[in-house]
Amino acid sequence: MPIFRSLVLIFLCSISGLLFPPEDATAAISDIRSGTTMSLFGVAFASSSIGIAVGSGGTILLTTDSGTSWKSQKSGTQEALYDVAFASKKIGWAVGASGTILKSIDGGGSWKPQKSGTAANLFDIAFLDQQHGWIVGSEGTFLSTADGGASWQDLPTRSRALLYAVQFIDPKTGWAVGSLGTIVATKDGGRTWITQESKTPSTLFDLFFTDPQNGWIVGNGGVLLQTFDGGAKWEDRSLSRPVDLTGVYFSDIKTGWIVGDRGTVLQTTDAGFSWAPFAKGPNSTLYGVTFLGAKIGFAVGDNGTILKISVP
Repeated sequence: MPIFRSLVLIFLCSISGLLFPPEDATAAISDIRSGTTMSLFGVAFASSSIGIAVGSGGTILLTTDSGTSWKSQKSGTQEALYDVAFASKKIGWAVGASGTILKSIDGGGSWKPQKSGTAANLFDIAFLDQQHGWIVGSEGTFLSTADGGASWQDLPTRSRALLYAVQFIDPKTGWAVGSLGTIVATKDGGRTWITQESKTPSTLFDLFFTDPQNGWIVGNGGVLLQTFDGGAKWEDRSLSRPVDLTGVYFSDIKTGWIVGDRGTVLQTTDAGFSWAPFAKGPNSTLYGVTFLGAKIGFAVGDNGTILKISVP
């Protein structure tokens, strides 16, 4: 679930010396040629071969060979694009600044704008199927569709925070996180929201639930939160070193990944009870991460960075 984080990170303190040595000599992180120097904020795969990365200046990159090569696609916009999601091999959406929503029906080869009904910056999008999707953004913005994006309903979250990430585990149950330690949850598809206590004022950039009970949230300054009860209580698992953590993804119930500032890539193989550096990547801030099964993943970030993560 990748999002708009770079403008926030500009105002956070610079961290140095945060690249860790590899835990396993056979672990591999490869820097893939992207063909752009634009910052990339989000990445998603529609299938094992087709993937999209999005970024600043309306950047959309397409791969049709499982991430080996990437080609620029026309987006029709100069607005920054912060996230991308696919509901099927053909149908996907990208969201960005100034209420931008784009839809593709050909696996990312072409994109057409959809009316969002808002001028808010849209930072994250999630779809469970081709009809049901959700978007979050600035000023507590939450949009919902039940018709594949033909129309979007603006629903109140009772928050004015910048909401950077959203996830729904089923059509009714979802969470969103954002600035000032904001966590909100819904059990009716977003029509009503309740605030969950994070016990931190830090900006929360991303979240991932493996099931309705077990979830993780990452944020600036090494903030790392875990829940075993759907967010009724969040346990503080924050890192001792204050590296900004910007993206989290679980490839299965035990194996998870976190990316962040200065090329940080962390892995867990015990359902998040412990995290270790995976391998040393380029000195670029990473914003989004996703995996194709258990062995191959991709992270994207500043200056057109695309990293391929290969698991032994």
